[in-house]
Amino acid sequence: MPKTLQTRLVEFAASLRNAGAIRSADVEHAFSTVARHRCVREFRHGPTRIRVSQHELPSDEVLDLIYSHRSLLTSTGQDGDPPSSSSAPTLMARMLDALDLRPGMRVLEIGAGTGYNAALISAITGGPVVTVEAGEATAQSAAESIRRLDLEHRVRVVHGDGYLGAPSEPPFDRVVVTCGVAGVSPHWLDQLVPGGLILAPVAHGGVHPVLAVRSGGDVVSAKVLLWADFMPAAGPLRPVDLVSHDPADYLPSAPATRIADASPARGNADYHDLWVFLAAHDPRITRAYMADDSVNTAAGACALRTPRGTAWVQDDGSITFTGESRVPEELRSLVRAWVSSGRPALTRFTATLSLTMSKQPLWVPCKWMVSS
Repeated sequence: MPKTLQTRLVEFAASLRNAGAIRSADVEHAFSTVARHRCVREFRHGPTRIRVSQHELPSDEVLDLIYSHRSLLTSTGQDGDPPSSSSAPTLMARMLDALDLRPGMRVLEIGAGTGYNAALISAITGGPVVTVEAGEATAQSAAESIRRLDLEHRVRVVHGDGYLGAPSEPPFDRVVVTCGVAGVSPHWLDQLVPGGLILAPVAHGGVHPVLAVRSGGDVVSAKVLLWADFMPAAGPLRPVDLVSHDPADYLPSAPATRIADASPARGNADYHDLWVFLAAHDPRITRAYMADDSVNTAAGACALRTPRGTAWVQDDGSITFTGESRVPEELRSLVRAWVSSGRPALTRFTATLSLTMSKQPLWVPCKWMVSS
């Protein structure tokens, strides 16, 4: 017998709690009441483009995909906008819990996407949400989603440059960023109430772990909260000079050598902890892919990239390298430093941020520390 939509939503929220992604009753309630399929007109599933009817309830097969824990690629960027997606609900739930949202809070979101996350925030706070989207077509689509959910009175979609935030609005209690950025815009800090919180996926080692950013006078600091990666932001939020290597730029084919048992990092948790450590200790650490299959980057794409060659540490404990043999030795030395430091978890990392000297400056991590 087909599920009712309400049953599906309740089961979806419960599955996120059972997976450990939801901790609070308010976040679970939001996922059990906001219809994700009303925010998705179409998405990619492998090579297939799936259209989602907004005039009738989609088929169970389509709903099973939408109400899963997977992210949905909703735009490939062929319409001139940056690519866009609906993030994995497990990540969305963890970020919403980390925001510590309360009734009546004002929230600024950078990166509207489908509008789903803004709708979830509104369901938790009941307060005003402003969500800023750089892509014109994506912003229009998000606004349509908000109208379908009958939330125009609480959620406002703005087509604009997220770097600027929402300067005409009163200060916000929270700022949440849902695209990969190189640093924190000073405008967001200016638009934040004293004691407010920013959650932002900030570029680090070729990925975008989520940082909790706070300002205390002249000092801006951050703490790593979650392992994550996001589609990169457009414009001044992710300038080329602040990204050492774009993972989309594949490395040319070259002979590769594998060294077994070169690292104790096995499984996702250890591997992500190690990745954050490596990137905090060496700016050459990045995410890298080969132009062919000579390096199995499905087993881990964290790499030390140098002019003399590239070495990958992988989640089966191996190191694979191209180029000179001293490159993997440099990487092994960094791995040994992680081990001798007690293999600190990524959530123990904090950073002091400094303001770049540029026309459109960003607060970027400059000094990494491991808390006790």
